Amino acid sequence: MKKKLFGMMALALLAGSVLSGCGGNNNNGNAGNGAKEPANSGTPSTQSAAPDAGGASDLKEVELTWYYPLSQLQADQQKVQDEVNKIVKEKINATVKLMPVAIGDYVQKLNTVLAAGEKFDILWTGYMLKPEELVRKGAIQPIDELLDQYAPELKADVPQVMWDGLTVDGQIYGIPNQQIIGSRYGYIVQKRFADKYNLDPASIKKIEDIEPFFEQLKQNEPDIIPFNNFGGYFDFNPLNHNEDYWSVPGLDGHFYIKTNDPTYQLYRYPEEELDNFRLATEWYKKGYIYKDAATAKSTDFSSKGQIAVDFNVILKPGVEAEVKAKNSGLDVITVPLSNWFSNGYSATTNQSISRTSPNPDRAMMFLNLVNTDKELYNLLCNGIAGEHYDKLDGEYIRAKEDSRYRPNMDWVFGSVFNSYLKEGQPENVWEETKKINEEAEINPVGAFKFNSEPVNTEIANLNAVWDEYKRGIITGTLDFDETWPTLYGKLKEAGEEKYVAEVTKQFEQFLKDSGLKK
Repeated sequence: MKKKLFGMMALALLAGSVLSGCGGNNNNGNAGNGAKEPANSGTPSTQSAAPDAGGASDLKEVELTWYYPLSQLQADQQKVQDEVNKIVKEKINATVKLMPVAIGDYVQKLNTVLAAGEKFDILWTGYMLKPEELVRKGAIQPIDELLDQYAPELKADVPQVMWDGLTVDGQIYGIPNQQIIGSRYGYIVQKRFADKYNLDPASIKKIEDIEPFFEQLKQNEPDIIPFNNFGGYFDFNPLNHNEDYWSVPGLDGHFYIKTNDPTYQLYRYPEEELDNFRLATEWYKKGYIYKDAATAKSTDFSSKGQIAVDFNVILKPGVEAEVKAKNSGLDVITVPLSNWFSNGYSATTNQSISRTSPNPDRAMMFLNLVNTDKELYNLLCNGIAGEHYDKLDGEYIRAKEDSRYRPNMDWVFGSVFNSYLKEGQPENVWEETKKINEEAEINPVGAFKFNSEPVNTEIANLNAVWDEYKRGIITGTLDFDETWPTLYGKLKEAGEEKYVAEVTKQFEQFLKDSGLKK
């Protein structure tokens, strides 16, 4: 590899959403005609403002439905839901039906729900199910008026850059789950192996520098998988950056501009990106990637501590504690390969209100509660105190080893700045996170939003082609140089050139409108 392109690991990440985030594959069920309607387009449950203390009895009781993804469904889901509803009933005279969906099935499930025109209230949107695409499909509703009326506290707490990232055609379509919005990619390594083989993190400057460490693991640790690449992050499309390239957001992960290029020329599948796929092939052949990676599940191994090295796109403060909790309690170290960078806000994890919601006003009241009521938020994230986790000193908690509710996905529910601290997280983790958000280098074209409507058919066809090949390519089980000519030929037949032309057209217009290019 000539240069480190964070389109990287694509290995486990690139085809990421390969094209799935761009339209057809994610949202091919049209839940409406896309025409704008008033924010309270459902049948209102009340026209009063959000209730203050003791005011919930003035509201008609309603039930809300909330879809969101989890890496693993939880045994005590109903028990936690019952506790959640004690709070919600008291505060806003509502109950909520929690509808978690296995993360690998989330896009398909929501496509089905939206296509059927099902009446529900709230859905998680983000890197897998992009808000701007749902807007084009008429699946979610604008929430400006709802925010002003029912969630002024929440609106004031969220930085304007995040609202900007969720604004389409001048209206807001989602509530950001506040978290780190900067990215810094690199490796997460089990400390026991780093110590045993004297790994010097400072010696790892680019992606391929980790290979000698992989070779030591391969030769001396027969029960350990050197590299966690199971192709499992299909719908995670990171926004890439290094000294050579920025990726263009809102697309399929294969469009780039070069840094410091005043012409903002678009590059499609640059050779440096393809080198990452070739590296996956090489590592698979050397045995650094599990032999059945294209069909196996990484969690079957990581939960037993059998994976030595992971690749992570957000090496945030306190990430070691989060990984340890999912990694059989084994300590890890981080090996950053980039500085902090950001698109501003790329709408990575949010809540939106369905166009079909019968109670959009109460849905907004509930989302306001989730993001401002620390007890409610941590109940959703961690379960019931004393049963699923123990409170420690200060804001720290420890999950019980036999816990039947342990999602470990705080970022799915709301603002992580309301999270209890996990053992190992720095006490100032949220202050440091906010500092990174303020100081990360900003993508010069981070505000670009692609309207996929003119090429929805082509995108659906391109998705179908990538679906056939992507896991094999990402995991290296398909030889890239042997596969690419056939794959690219099928992409051209599926509408690659028309798609690229539409992207180029809209991107050039964005450059002019934003004053980046005359």
